[in-house]
Amino acid sequence: MEIVDSIGPNKISSVVSDNAATMVKAKQLVNNKYNHIIPIRCIAHHVNLLTTDVMKHEYSKELIMKCMKIIKFFRHSHQANALLSKELEAVLIKGGGLKGYCKTRWTTAWDCLESIRRCEASLHNVRFFFRSD
Repeated sequence: MEIVDSIGPNKISSVVSDNAATMVKAKQLVNNKYNHIIPIRCIAHHVNLLTTDVMKHEYSKELIMKCMKIIKFFRHSHQANALLSKELEAVLIKGGGLKGYCKTRWTTAWDCLESIRRCEASLHNVRFFFRSD
């Protein structure tokens, strides 16, 4: 309440936070005293929780593992990476090359999968240079 009072309650329209019990209680106290200040849950926090739950599923883990195997191959092979970069440049792929997944950065699951999808045709073209049969 101190902060709201020091800023001026008429200058505040809402309070946004995650869903921790202490934050819910704090928002409730502010709303009880100043009913025009709306308590709002942080959508980014909820998307983060949702993504974390989705990534716990075995299918998601397996899919990310397969994508990361492809990405690591191109990261560790100078020749393969150079060919892929050349191919992506030739077909004018927007959004850059392959992006890896990092467990602590929830948006990277999307970035990783989207980069594979976006670069799919180029990956098919480049793979013929590295076939083992």
